[in-house]
Amino acid sequence: MKIVDKIKEIYHYRHMLKTLVKQDINGRYKGSFFGFLWTLLNPLLMLFVYSLVFQFVFRTGIEHYSIYLFICLMPWNAFANTIATGTVCVSNNASILKKVYFPREILPLAVVISNTIQYFFSAVIIFIALLVSGVGVSWVAIFLPLIVLIQAIFSLGLVMLLSAANVYIRDVQYIMNPVMMIWMYACPILYSISMVPEKFLGLYKLNPMTLIMMEYQNILYNQTLPNFRNLGLVFLGSIALLVIGYLVFNKLQRRFAEEV
Repeated sequence: MKIVDKIKEIYHYRHMLKTLVKQDINGRYKGSFFGFLWTLLNPLLMLFVYSLVFQFVFRTGIEHYSIYLFICLMPWNAFANTIATGTVCVSNNASILKKVYFPREILPLAVVISNTIQYFFSAVIIFIALLVSGVGVSWVAIFLPLIVLIQAIFSLGLVMLLSAANVYIRDVQYIMNPVMMIWMYACPILYSISMVPEKFLGLYKLNPMTLIMMEYQNILYNQTLPNFRNLGLVFLGSIALLVIGYLVFNKLQRRFAEEV
């Protein structure tokens, strides 16, 4: 099936996609007293802890370090949650796969959309923190949706690859836990990119998430325009990954019902 036809088919099943997104968001806080409010409470509590720890216990050379950390840790957590839940999104839906026909691509797509929506809700706390801390908010923050969109495209391509592979090789979901931990330390989240030795900088920036994290810092912490060259490179790479992910997913999905 051509990609255009597949997009039309997914659009035809948009109500199912919407239902899966709602289920994913509501299911995380099912049975809790505050429910969806935890989407705001979690980042708020996280910021409170960071502010205490880095103000009174650990000292760094980065001004407003708790804010610096918070700006990148929130989108990273959204990315990590997307990969964790996305990797098992096909294998965990064995019952529905065997009973009902629908475009299988809806499963990874729903995971990415769900985590992206939750990030935007948590971003409210980021902007409040920027204002309260005195860092402030600049007009360049309008580029935030663009950066989030590029991250979502990159995430979707990766999730399509991982979710399809995990149906046949269940080790994938376990391998990704240490991989994501190592990956986080390979990004300028806990430290500044200025701390990376210059001889390794070129290799370091081959990591797409490094460039994405730098752009969050640029528009929210440094309050400068994003590096459009870097964003363009990541965007093109993300599109390429999405195409590859779709092709692999489309080929492997023929035996999903039998393998799950």
